[in-house]
Amino acid sequence: MPSAVKKVEEPAEHRDISRPAFGIEAYVVKESVSLRQGPAFTSSIKATLQDGEALRILENRNGWYHVITESGLKGWVRSNLVGPRNLSKTLMATAFNDSIMPRFSAQLFIDKNKPYRVIYLQFADGKTSKPYSIIKRIARAYQKKVYHGTVTVHLIKPNSRKPVKTYTFKGLEISDIPLPVLPVGILYGLKLNESAVKLYIFAPEDISRNKLLNMARKASATYEYPFEKTEIIVRSLDSKKCRLYYVEDAYGEDYAFDRCGPPSS
Repeated sequence: MPSAVKKVEEPAEHRDISRPAFGIEAYVVKESVSLRQGPAFTSSIKATLQDGEALRILENRNGWYHVITESGLKGWVRSNLVGPRNLSKTLMATAFNDSIMPRFSAQLFIDKNKPYRVIYLQFADGKTSKPYSIIKRIARAYQKKVYHGTVTVHLIKPNSRKPVKTYTFKGLEISDIPLPVLPVGILYGLKLNESAVKLYIFAPEDISRNKLLNMARKASATYEYPFEKTEIIVRSLDSKKCRLYYVEDAYGEDYAFDRCGPPSS
């Protein structure tokens, strides 16, 4: 196996941090994230968290999430560095290796220097003379499930460091999805459909309508070209009632309070 390659492996045994039931489940969505003592960049670093690590979000203080890790360590992280499970490439790559790769009797490896943009395939029979159609099927499935951008695929033999064949597949859509820094509330869901993005946010009951609207506008401003449409649904953190529906596209913005859909719906 190439020295610059890491195998996508089973994650460590999961410890249930949903008991006792508190906070909102989230995951680290960047390669490494600093867990800080307080809600500021000048605060000391308590630990470094890795992509895919599970957390519980306890509160949001001016764009900083107060979180607790699976090991019980508490600290603060910037709100645009953690998010829903489907945004963690590490977790999505692991799921892909478990569910898709066995169908092709192959193993998937990730390039350490260009993670997720460059992958290595090794087939169980050791052959590299596979039809292009099979390589394309794997690559396209990988792009849909793990990394949407342009992907380079190297075919390797067992115990070999040198790629035998290399293929490049153009990206299907936007490769990296930015997350907003939320001054209030907690992001608990995100859906991407080509150039449109939909955010799902929990907010405390006592947050005023004006603050909710300003938060939605700031969050929407994160998604400039090539994003063409942003929808934001805000629910109450406690009652789960709809607090705000916000949409922004080429025609401008529209919003409705106490709804989870457009004013006309």
